[in-house]
Amino acid sequence: MSASGLRTEPGRLERDSFSNYRQHYRGRIKSNNTLGSRLEKLARIIPDGLAFIQGNRSLTWKEFDQQVNRLANALLDLGIKRGERVGVVGFSSIEWMVANFAIAKIGAVSFFLDPKFTFGEIAYVIKDADAVAVIVEGGYASIIARVTEGMLSLRYLIVYDVGKVPQLIPPGAVIYDDLMARYPSAKPRLSYRVTNEDFAHLEYTIGDAGYPVAAVWDYERLTKSVMLIIFSVGVPIVDRGKEEVAINFRVATFPIPGYRTLLHLIRPILDLTLWKKFYLRFIRRLGGTTLYIKLKRLFRKEGYKVLPACPLFFEASYNPTLGNIFVSGACTVFLPTPYPFDAREFWETVEREKVNMAVISGDPFAIPIVEELRRVQKVGRRYDLSSLGIMLSSGVTWEPHLKKELLELIPYLITIDAYGGQGCGVTYASINCSGDEEITPLQIRGDRKGVYAFQAPCKVINPETAKEVKPGLGEIGDFLTGGYSALGFWKNPGETKRAFMVVDECKYFYAGDEGYVDERGWVHLVGRKGIEVTRSGEVEVYTDEIEEVIKAHPRVRDAAVVVVADEKLGEAVAAIVDIRKGEELNEEELIEYCHRSLSEGEIPKHVIFVESLPRSPSGKIDKKVLKEFAESRLGIR
Repeated sequence: MSASGLRTEPGRLERDSFSNYRQHYRGRIKSNNTLGSRLEKLARIIPDGLAFIQGNRSLTWKEFDQQVNRLANALLDLGIKRGERVGVVGFSSIEWMVANFAIAKIGAVSFFLDPKFTFGEIAYVIKDADAVAVIVEGGYASIIARVTEGMLSLRYLIVYDVGKVPQLIPPGAVIYDDLMARYPSAKPRLSYRVTNEDFAHLEYTIGDAGYPVAAVWDYERLTKSVMLIIFSVGVPIVDRGKEEVAINFRVATFPIPGYRTLLHLIRPILDLTLWKKFYLRFIRRLGGTTLYIKLKRLFRKEGYKVLPACPLFFEASYNPTLGNIFVSGACTVFLPTPYPFDAREFWETVEREKVNMAVISGDPFAIPIVEELRRVQKVGRRYDLSSLGIMLSSGVTWEPHLKKELLELIPYLITIDAYGGQGCGVTYASINCSGDEEITPLQIRGDRKGVYAFQAPCKVINPETAKEVKPGLGEIGDFLTGGYSALGFWKNPGETKRAFMVVDECKYFYAGDEGYVDERGWVHLVGRKGIEVTRSGEVEVYTDEIEEVIKAHPRVRDAAVVVVADEKLGEAVAAIVDIRKGEELNEEELIEYCHRSLSEGEIPKHVIFVESLPRSPSGKIDKKVLKEFAESRLGIR
């Protein structure tokens, strides 16, 4: 056993170096894609533009850059060097963002930690990163101090709080506010240059084998990856041509007076593929440029406002947030109370700050969001949500019936499913609108036709034949993406080797998902390889598909499906179900409902009703823990 309490994964390295991952690019001496240079550009061209809002606090880009410089100067004085790893532990806040950019400005390497990780997981990650410092939100400082006691690499614990001075400071820790008061706001003087090729970030998540693993990013790939997210989100919207949803998107992209009238006048040509391609090529070239950012601020003084509802340490939240900042200088709005998530506070913030885009992570956020809208509707009032145009979800399943409910409540909204996996940016998206006949789960265009020629290539490969699966036959294969991906996996040469595959002389990344291609060329993902698929008797079972059916029941609030041991079948399906408040549902009724859509082998043998499902702050369920819970409740040994 390691000191962290987790077993050391076989084949992992004790030490690692970025030289094992470094890539060279054209113009490699440039620094235009580093976080520091991108921030300085925004502070230079829109210094008085709003950058961040949280409750009654706000910062312009000039003020934010000055705050970042103060902390960067402090980190330099503490002796933190280029390439050394510094962790950020806490929920979404202005201070969290200051820490992230300050680490980048001096060429150190960030990694993020979920404060709700177990003690063993926290210690494992900090040790695995060989961290020299951790910048931690006050409420979690004592935990970090406890689990890192005796770690030789860790030199500093820096404690902050959200909008106030932290009260509980572990012995030997440094207070964030003291550093901010002592150090100047001038740009730090470095004896080196931070470039696009430098080590930027370690993206940690719990791997399929239960071990935390980290994807390695440099600035070139990280920056282009997050910017591609924003472009990719627009592809399926533009594909809708002359529909109102596409017109609204174009107006939001360029809020120029009279633009909507012009688009309606030329509406007949908006469905032409040539026009769509021209528009997307234009936007892709313009996004992130000085001209584009200035135009956005010229016609929208407070900027395009983005609210990440899920925590920033979850890359599905951090990536689109960072992407919006880099592409258009967007203003990020944080919830006044970072954790736990409060749907009422969420909608009040959207209403008050006139938020344009919200980022959530599937059902765990969508469920309370919809419930709150229903609640206020019952008492005869409504939130003013006229500013909100897009609700983007990634990372966790977002069931179609919840999107349908949300679109009924906010008819002008666009709901977006975005695909992302550890080690690859979100490069694919699909949308739904209130006028759609069918509300669908995430679908990815497999072939590169029309506007989808602009998205990153992707393939579904049969792992046995190494050939692409045939459309329309339901053949399951490995989903590969050709978008911007990480350089490899830290201290894990086996995972790095497994994650990359050469197909047709092109390098693809495999994030661990499986899918099939329908007769129209659309890819449908069916879950994580080796986790979500199993056998119940003689039937192959995908737990995601069963969950989707159960969640669609009108009296079910949330559900998860696991496979438990069974004496006769070997394995059997167990459903853990949370019923909507005020509703009643028994096992027989639910199983009868499942018979309408599922085969005999997919029908849950066991149903366990609970008051709520245990989810992480990012919304994910640990299926291993849930399986242990189910077997314990069922008396299975």
